[in-house]
Amino acid sequence: MNTTAAATEAQVTAATIRTWCRKGVIAATKQAGRWIIDSVSLAHRIAIGQRRDRVTAQTTYRIEQGTTVKYGEERTTWTIVRTDGTPAGYGPNKDARIWDATFSSKAAAEFYAHFYENTPSHYRIERTIPRAGRMDRSTYWRVTGSLDADPRNLDDKVNADADPYSLDKADKLIQRVSLHAKGAEERIAKKADQDAINAAEAAVREAREAQLAEARRLKGPLATARQVDFILQLLERREYTGEGGGFFYGPTDRAGIEEMSKRDASTYITSLKGDY
Repeated sequence: MNTTAAATEAQVTAATIRTWCRKGVIAATKQAGRWIIDSVSLAHRIAIGQRRDRVTAQTTYRIEQGTTVKYGEERTTWTIVRTDGTPAGYGPNKDARIWDATFSSKAAAEFYAHFYENTPSHYRIERTIPRAGRMDRSTYWRVTGSLDADPRNLDDKVNADADPYSLDKADKLIQRVSLHAKGAEERIAKKADQDAINAAEAAVREAREAQLAEARRLKGPLATARQVDFILQLLERREYTGEGGGFFYGPTDRAGIEEMSKRDASTYITSLKGDY
């Protein structure tokens, strides 16, 4: 859709839509100098945050204003708390994301609260500071985490140099989380399938080792891997060329050959080669 239609859909101005396009807030491409907006991306943007008062509209988290004394001076603070009374901390029925959620900046509190409100509690954000001597001196918002049992952890970042507490940056992080969480069910199912396959293969290997152990107990040393491979090559040659002896007949499949004694395997090779 074009910017006019998108502006009507989002109930914002066309100028705001163009700004979103330039900043990558919504997926869009330019054609003949005009923005063409992806409707799914726009719908996602509307759903996660285009409200006049995004903080007061929150239902799970709220921001409480308070004061603290630091270096003998009273200062204003903003703390994120759960509206349902869930305490901060680690463990069942606690919220680790608000363990240390007191800020000296209201913008920072709003930024974190907006991210928390729109993402599962399994995801975290932190602002990274560049290390001395690094070529890249930029700061980033880093988002990490995954849903329970998801084999792939999200680890992504958004540049935080300019206006780090802009809610548009929070929305970008929320979008990364949303896409990652959406794919979790498929990844979990694939891992479960692969785990089942691995378990079945392990059970087959274990049973096979038990068979070989019993054969080894009864016959002594078994055919070596080199003998097994050579016998299979000789059998294949005999099948296609008719060459080879036959005074000693034995199994023709790998499993059967592996259970032969080392001495019988040697005799089998001599027979197949015709060396007698």
